[in-house]
Amino acid sequence: MQLTRRECLHLGLVAGAGLLSGCQSVLRRAMAPPPLVAGLTTRRGLPDDTIWLNRVTFGVTLTELDRLAEMGRVAYLEQQLHPNEEGEEWLVRLRLRGFEIFQVAPAELGDLPVPEVLRQLQQHAVLRAVYSRYQLQERMVDFWRDHFNVDARKGLCAYYLPQYERDVLRRYALGKFPDLLKATARSPAMLLYLDNYRNRRGVPNENYARELMELHTLGVHGGYTQKDVQEVARSFTGWTVEERFLRPRGRFRFDPSQHDDGEKHILGRRIPAGGGEDEGEQVLQMLAMHPSTARHLCAKLCAHFVAQVPGTTVRRLSEVYLSTGGDISEVLRELLLSEEFLQSPPAFKRPFDYMVSALRALYALTDGNRPLQEHLDKMGQPLYQWPLPDGYPQGEEAWKGTLLARWNFAIALCANEIRGTYVDLPALVGKMPAGDALLQTVFCLPPDAPPLRLLRERLHGTLAQQAALILASPEFQWR
Repeated sequence: MQLTRRECLHLGLVAGAGLLSGCQSVLRRAMAPPPLVAGLTTRRGLPDDTIWLNRVTFGVTLTELDRLAEMGRVAYLEQQLHPNEEGEEWLVRLRLRGFEIFQVAPAELGDLPVPEVLRQLQQHAVLRAVYSRYQLQERMVDFWRDHFNVDARKGLCAYYLPQYERDVLRRYALGKFPDLLKATARSPAMLLYLDNYRNRRGVPNENYARELMELHTLGVHGGYTQKDVQEVARSFTGWTVEERFLRPRGRFRFDPSQHDDGEKHILGRRIPAGGGEDEGEQVLQMLAMHPSTARHLCAKLCAHFVAQVPGTTVRRLSEVYLSTGGDISEVLRELLLSEEFLQSPPAFKRPFDYMVSALRALYALTDGNRPLQEHLDKMGQPLYQWPLPDGYPQGEEAWKGTLLARWNFAIALCANEIRGTYVDLPALVGKMPAGDALLQTVFCLPPDAPPLRLLRERLHGTLAQQAALILASPEFQWR
């Protein structure tokens, strides 16, 4: 009997899972929380460091606060802006190995059910967000996942999403926006999702062109017209996905026979006839470096990290964007080290943000599998399943209806009722009074901080009930 590549990979994954299941006690000990530091109240930078870290990462931990206190914000941010897979802890790298969807080409994933592809995609996203040392990269991947949204449930999009996540969003998350924009435009996931693979000479499909300008670049008030949409659509005719027999299927392909080679006029600029595939490249570069794109993108970045910043800050960030060729790292450096970043009102956590911050705060050991994902579904943010091109929304109004589901998650998490996820509350508390220890660990604040004094008055019940109350508290819903 001859095994296929997928069958060999599956056997290897099963064997690896058996090995890991025999090492749960080792993993649990390795992931155990550090003892609460006696000098917690004198930790450098509190509470500003806590606020800053809570916004830059998916949630503060004592370990991360120690690292920030040792390095300082500038050095810490520089490390975050230059992620290195080899710099991850060995346990993190171990957890991220073996995902079948990242081991084979999209064309070979076709016999996997879409729900299984989604399960692995979400599991991978949860594990990275909870355990990665490079938290800023994870927050930016989450940002781009919405900015360049692709719904996994449309057609064959699910099978191209692993490649899209790894080779496009993650690869360019902290790079230059023009490179990221061009990579998304050529991605089979985006070509299929916004129907650009059907964009042909004589019958142009305007779907991608419209969303490209309204959502990906200029913004709805970016100054373009319906005529610009039509001309951009003509520029991308012939951009499709390889489907020919005996060719490497599932890759980007430019079909010159389906390209409209006529002259185009876009945003007041003339694109000469006969440019072929390069016409689309010119359009992408033009849109990426347009002042309206700079404003639109910088405003969205600010909203991702904080609730509101002054218009002057957005303008300053836009100038940095344009002067650096759309360098996202430079824009983030300017934003995250600014005074406005700390002084801005807190942002309401979206469900994924809330779940990950809770897991991090309690030093949870999780496999990120379906039982955990079901809670995210109930909170209204199952990853890769937003039906519209604009991605999951930001802001309190969009998510305040999810509070009951959040409370149920908090109760289940603290009671160790989520299969595959474990929290060791006694170890987290140590020798300190339960309420004080949990409050200081989850919020990383001195014991006399006003929010902690208010919360302490509400705490009652068992240790698990106290922890759940803290995670369900209004204070924990904001970053």
